[in-house]
Amino acid sequence: MQLSRRSQQKFADRAAGFGTVRSIENVYEAHGFSLPAGFEPTEGRARRSVCEAAEGGIDPSDPKVSDRLLHVYLDAIDDWGGSTFVGFGSAAADEDPLLPDARALVRSLQRDGAPVDDDGSLVLGASAPTLAVETFDRLSEPRVLLEHLTRIEAGIASDPAAAIGSAKELVESAFKFVLDDYGVAYARSASLTDLYKLVSKELRLSPDAVPSSAKGSAAAHRVLQNLATSVQGLAELRNELGLGHGRTAPSPALARHARLAANSARAVVEFVLETWHERKRAAGNAAT
Repeated sequence: MQLSRRSQQKFADRAAGFGTVRSIENVYEAHGFSLPAGFEPTEGRARRSVCEAAEGGIDPSDPKVSDRLLHVYLDAIDDWGGSTFVGFGSAAADEDPLLPDARALVRSLQRDGAPVDDDGSLVLGASAPTLAVETFDRLSEPRVLLEHLTRIEAGIASDPAAAIGSAKELVESAFKFVLDDYGVAYARSASLTDLYKLVSKELRLSPDAVPSSAKGSAAAHRVLQNLATSVQGLAELRNELGLGHGRTAPSPALARHARLAANSARAVVEFVLETWHERKRAAGNAAT
């Protein structure tokens, strides 16, 4: 996630409309942003000048900086963003709980890929789980998986349906890398389940591949069966909530559905890639 100049401007609009110089300084300081020594607000645009001074010289491409800045913005939405901030009582049932410029800031943050829900709250655990792609040296084009992961992370909060589709594609790509390495042919239109069956056969992942006499055999059977079920479930989730099949109505997918897809995809991909590399290493050692 990298916060855009657009989001920075939207926050400045929010601060100028409802913050005070001191409250703006406080929200920045709470997250480690200090004003330059001797700073004095600019007459006529005092509140905007605090934002410019606090964010001057920062590197928004630094993930840690971007995360701290996001928390500044979310605190401000919480403090000054509600429609009852300028009145009394609760918002009407059909009234947006956020003021227009706070709503504009939330939408801008979501477009930046920030894990923010429609109420302007941080979605805990919204970021896609990491996958150490660089450790799998048999991947001919690891960038492909990294691009899927980037799209998943960017979409979980702002476009859950797209994130679900990317999660399925992450698994498909991982399966195809394995099959290509083994020289196994597959149809271009092969489903995720079809690809898994081929991968399962090459990597000996089926329950039948675990000898019944092996220690923990029953548990191993269940884990392998659950892996197959996860793959099938991911395919079904994408069909129901993703962007496929030319929908005529908006997808009902929510961030929690996207996180479920992302977590499932990561578990499947990590297990398959690790098994693939281990099988190849074992084969290489046997050959020598």
